[in-house]
Amino acid sequence: MSYLLRDGDTKFTQAFDEIFRSEGIQIKKLPQESPNLNAFAERFVQTNECLRHFVVFGQKHLDFLLREFASYYNTVRPHQGIANRTIGNIIPLPSHAAPPRPEDVQCEVRLGGLLRHYSRKAA
Repeated sequence: MSYLLRDGDTKFTQAFDEIFRSEGIQIKKLPQESPNLNAFAERFVQTNECLRHFVVFGQKHLDFLLREFASYYNTVRPHQGIANRTIGNIIPLPSHAAPPRPEDVQCEVRLGGLLRHYSRKAA
């Protein structure tokens, strides 16, 4: 049995729930004011960086978009909670790094320019 966890937002109507029930998915409504019960989904929704910019054309397209975003989020995007390091590469920060010269900076682009990451060129 598959489950859909959802909160009490008014955008989730009876018709919304019925679509999932018709596919054999059981709806589990979370208690009011309990974002920590669904923290991973809440955090993904809060990033609001990926899916609002695309019209999704099927399962394969959605899988591609989510895979690209997850890769960027875990390996490239700096996170303030861990001193602006990446999740996939938590290493000590250099103690004294000089700012790079503009000609030493390169830009990596993903998802048609929606996601950009700047880094120093290799020496």
